[in-house]
Amino acid sequence: MIERRISDERYHMEALDGFRGFAALIVVFSHTSNSGFYFAPFLDLEGIGKSGVFLFFLLSSFLLTLPLLETGRRVLSVPVLSLYWQRRLFRIYPLYTLYLLLGVFTTWALSACCGKHGVGIPFDLDWPGFFKHMTLREGKGVTWSIAVEFKFYFVLPLVVFCTALVRPFGFPATTLYFLTLLVLSQVISPQSESAVNDARLLPYMPIFIVGMYCAVIQNALLRNQALLERWTRVIRVLGYVGVIGIVIMTPSVFSLIAGTVPRNYFHEQYILYSCLWAFVLLSAVNGRGWIRRFFSLPQLRFLGALSFSLYLFHPIFIEAARHARLNTYLSAWLVLMAATVSAYVSFRLLEGPMSRFRLTRDAFAPLFAWRRRGKQAHRAEQTR
Repeated sequence: MIERRISDERYHMEALDGFRGFAALIVVFSHTSNSGFYFAPFLDLEGIGKSGVFLFFLLSSFLLTLPLLETGRRVLSVPVLSLYWQRRLFRIYPLYTLYLLLGVFTTWALSACCGKHGVGIPFDLDWPGFFKHMTLREGKGVTWSIAVEFKFYFVLPLVVFCTALVRPFGFPATTLYFLTLLVLSQVISPQSESAVNDARLLPYMPIFIVGMYCAVIQNALLRNQALLERWTRVIRVLGYVGVIGIVIMTPSVFSLIAGTVPRNYFHEQYILYSCLWAFVLLSAVNGRGWIRRFFSLPQLRFLGALSFSLYLFHPIFIEAARHARLNTYLSAWLVLMAATVSAYVSFRLLEGPMSRFRLTRDAFAPLFAWRRRGKQAHRAEQTR
């Protein structure tokens, strides 16, 4: 089975691979339901897409913070930052760039050849828009979340450095530090004032802050096995609370309990979503119940490796299904299968190889060898 490489293999957890796959499925299920396509009768999952994106944010902050905590104050050193940024750049930007170029090319082609202006695949995009996306100043379609997450990458090392300064004062002081960050995020940019698909980082900082704090908790549990044993039952119960809360926040489910609500009813509940997902995450990683078994399923882990491509590609096939006007249920399954196949090809040809690429001296060894051979040949020519 294919697997996605993480920043530090010591922290590879099968359940978190499944979490990525589940987050991608949430987004796909939501967007298909929004378009009137359903995977089964009465399975209306409109409005849960943001929950999946928030889970992606939480996972990223958790997984990136966990290994950086081990570096302590060295997190801002050149070697640590070099490796950190190379992994982020080569993981995201190659596929992201091709995705945007597809939009630029198809917008031009459909306009020049078919007379369809303002239309492109996956969305209409011109060269100014391309550079705005590349510099994280704009986000169309699903790309708004990429702009948000990549901006977080700039903030994370500094927050981890400050965490390293606070941790020697004990866990209560560290908790107070993160609570302060959470309060400051709401003072500066309250979650209630965020825009739809906001490409700014600040409105979503509560989710990233909770994810980083989860990493601090996990680090403490990994260092103290006795502490983990003592809190295992509590963590498992909190996981159940998180699952129940997430299910209730599904608009179609909540409408059965409290009356009809719009599909965006919970879209601004960043803190509540992040806390509930954090309960589930910690339970999946440290618990021993069905939550861990579910997120460790091979099928979910497989989708977890493809999650980035699956997230990017599925809107293209939803739009194709709209034009094909096929059966409602058939369309939903075809979207999922087509997006999965294209994501698999993308992972094999681009994401997998690029995620392993590093700019080291060894990477340039063939170039240096070629230059040396050229110089040697030139000297030999002169001596003759």
